[in-house]
Amino acid sequence: MFAYLHGSRVAGTHRPGSDVDVAAWFGQPTRPWNVELPATVDLLVLDDAGLELAGRVAQHGILILDDDPPARVAWQAETSKRYLDEAHRRRALVETVLHRG
Repeated sequence: MFAYLHGSRVAGTHRPGSDVDVAAWFGQPTRPWNVELPATVDLLVLDDAGLELAGRVAQHGILILDDDPPARVAWQAETSKRYLDEAHRRRALVETVLHRG
């Protein structure tokens, strides 16, 4: 398991009352579970997250827990690579669409 702080608190754009965004990777298929978190904590399960959000966590998140360094390094490297590759494709697509207009 590993976890990152991400979102507005990392970006420095949080305001009073903003939630705390935590992203965690459990390394196994997730199943429904019941856990009580403070209302101010928003938990993202990285095992199930889409590339756009997982990539932002991999690129900008602050590591706060690391119980499996080899898995974290592998996840971060692969997710960052895929995210950056897709970012390039997204930019190219946007430019193509804008130039057609």
